[in-house]
Amino acid sequence: MKKENKVLQGINNFARKMASMIYFRALRDGFVSTVPFLVLAGIMILINNIIIAPDTGWIAGFVSADTLTTWQELGNKIINGTLNCYSLMIGALIANSLAKNRGEDNPIFSSLVTIAVIMIFLPLSNSVVPNGAEKAVEISGVAPFSYLGTAGIFVAIFAAILSTELFVRISQSDKLKLKFSGNGIPPAVSQSFEAMASIMITLLIFALLSFGIHQLTNMEIHELINKIIQAPLIHLTTSLPGFIILCFFTNLLFALGIHPSGIVNPILEPPLLVAMNQNTAAFANHQEIPNIIVLPFRDLYGHIGGTGSTIALIIAIFIFSRKKVNRQFAGMTGPLGLFNINEPVIYGFPVVFNPLIMIPFILGPLISFTIAYFATWAGLVSKIVVYVPWSMPPVINAWVASGGDFRNVILQVLLIVMMVMIYFPFLRAYENSMGVEVEEPVTETPSVSSESNTEQQTATATSAASAEASDEFSDFTDFM
Repeated sequence: MKKENKVLQGINNFARKMASMIYFRALRDGFVSTVPFLVLAGIMILINNIIIAPDTGWIAGFVSADTLTTWQELGNKIINGTLNCYSLMIGALIANSLAKNRGEDNPIFSSLVTIAVIMIFLPLSNSVVPNGAEKAVEISGVAPFSYLGTAGIFVAIFAAILSTELFVRISQSDKLKLKFSGNGIPPAVSQSFEAMASIMITLLIFALLSFGIHQLTNMEIHELINKIIQAPLIHLTTSLPGFIILCFFTNLLFALGIHPSGIVNPILEPPLLVAMNQNTAAFANHQEIPNIIVLPFRDLYGHIGGTGSTIALIIAIFIFSRKKVNRQFAGMTGPLGLFNINEPVIYGFPVVFNPLIMIPFILGPLISFTIAYFATWAGLVSKIVVYVPWSMPPVINAWVASGGDFRNVILQVLLIVMMVMIYFPFLRAYENSMGVEVEEPVTETPSVSSESNTEQQTATATSAASAEASDEFSDFTDFM
């Protein structure tokens, strides 16, 4: 037991160190802040391509194609302001969070420097296919959405981390600050002049870096990072084995009481988000959808109701539980589970350090992922084409993410039923370990008969045994 405790403590300490790393926190904060933009973009893509598509939309037979095409312009403008400039947003947000964690007085300068560095990394000329043309032509002075959108996420991440670290270090030198004396100088003016040298040096260094890489390799930084880092990571996370392994660690950490958002998610989510937007772009352009596993795949099929598909555990408690306290607990946490909030279940039921519930919590979702993967591969359900936030309720998220395919809804419901059956035997074993629940004895008028005395003695003995079992279980829950 002591050896096991040491192993768990070692895992716990390592995970907490990972979660406390300043870069992971900056990545987590940055990606969380962009969720509203992604949700809005997903809604617009769904409307443009499902509801008002000129040829196949739901209202195509009632409104002229020219009118629907005009209406699509609104959605396309919103997409330009969300997905197509996503790299700029995520870079600025990561830089802002990192600068705050480093104690920078004006983190807004770090965000501006990051945006400037991302623009420095852009090629000076790009291949563009003009409208109505068949061949691409080289055009200068153009910033393609393919670099500023989700395809440039990894460039934005590296630009944000490296430029912010360099800028913060340089700005700490008092010798490089241009300071003005006097009371009449506006703070914005004095702050900008103090940061002037740091900004100029940082941008010059990254311009030399971009220039040097292009001259030595004949490749732009976007192409280099995509080849060395982005493409391998996307391949790892969108393959079933790699995805299963990462999700296994996500579930394991949660079962040990460690929230994985700052440990596994910064590794798992960026490439899956790129894959998600590859699907979205292909769907919008009526092309073949390339990826089965994307970011919402996890929430739709294996994290239904939250990590571990705990909505199935809540349903299993409602149907099969023989413990009144557990049914009451499920009644309180059930509404939260509909929005995939399951921390009360994980820490309150508990799942944490509960060996009997940890097993289906960790392994059950991996079975669900495998079934969903092969069902999608076989064409039984649609691939995910619309980004949905993790908080969207089950059934609704499956319908929206699939572009309105009810087969995905049916698959999700079947997976919930399967998870209920997986949780059931472990729930029954867990409740058996809690002891039999005994109702409060009803006080009756005392009787002098020996039969009544015998019954009273039996009830007293039973109550004592129950109390003893309850005390033992109390010690067990304290250990958990």
